[in-house]
Amino acid sequence: MKTALKTAVAFLVAAGLVLVPGKGRTADTSVDITYIKPVKHKLRLAHGLPVDSLYDRGCQRFAELVNIYTGGEIEVHIFPLAELGTEQETTKMVRLGRLDLSLQAVNNTTMWYRPMDIYIMPFIFRDRTHAEHVLFGPVGQKMEKEYIEASDMRIVSWFEWGDRSIFNKIRPINKPEDLKGIRIRVPKNPVMIDTYNTLGAIAVAIDWGHLYDALKEDLADGLEGPPPGMVDMKFYDFLTYYSYINVFYGLADMVMNEALFQSLSPENQEAILKAGKEAGKHQRWLSARSHLLGLQKLSQLGVKLNKVEDKQAFVDKVKPVWEKYKEIFGQALFDAVIYTN
Repeated sequence: MKTALKTAVAFLVAAGLVLVPGKGRTADTSVDITYIKPVKHKLRLAHGLPVDSLYDRGCQRFAELVNIYTGGEIEVHIFPLAELGTEQETTKMVRLGRLDLSLQAVNNTTMWYRPMDIYIMPFIFRDRTHAEHVLFGPVGQKMEKEYIEASDMRIVSWFEWGDRSIFNKIRPINKPEDLKGIRIRVPKNPVMIDTYNTLGAIAVAIDWGHLYDALKEDLADGLEGPPPGMVDMKFYDFLTYYSYINVFYGLADMVMNEALFQSLSPENQEAILKAGKEAGKHQRWLSARSHLLGLQKLSQLGVKLNKVEDKQAFVDKVKPVWEKYKEIFGQALFDAVIYTN
């Protein structure tokens, strides 16, 4: 009977007939399900993008599924648009136990475990399928276990930021030489800073939560990011040229304080991980689908688009970055990622 009721609830949520917690407010349930348990835990989840962005929609799905799979024992309340701090700040808060969950680009969580910077090496992944095989295969699972030990945080879901391409106000980028002298905002991550400096740009490290104002105040000439994210954050207010070349494939990880995770019942731990897996798969599908729509929207907004069909010159240009980090991470880790099928 209990299984049948849970199945029914899952169907109703999928159909939009049951609303669940999110954005700091209590759920408004339109169907009375009497087996729902009393709330034991109210968790806060922070991210840096606007309401109804791809990050936010993935977080909403996570909150819905956690509520379903725990029978109502856990509510997840979502705080978007850097309301609780920048991505690096909220990650640190999770580590210290001052926040329960945080979603951010993976480059903002690798500071405690540098081997995971392999995920943001330029041109490291052939495509999304390759990235997923690494994440959920032996290489990725080993690194996730080591990440818990190094950071006191657990990765409970993988989202994607997508193909991070170049958006600027100076000129279209078709070859590495076109980047010379352009101040490109990058996250505060050594791999990403080294990459754009090597390509000939001037890498300017600015927190995501401060980026709109930084562009407005002319502290940078542009940035790199996926089409949907550029639309969500309205960077077209200041920038003119979007050059589609995926120097980085942007992953995002949802981290949870490990002590908090271990304090939950085994059933609720399983529910968190199951919800994270399913919400991540859903969000990555939404993101992949939205890249084309994002390009169309940028064009409609007057942004001048160009797609770099032959990126070999860029790949060749960043070889010194690969050599530097092979010495740090080891050839074996590079090989394990590159040759994952």
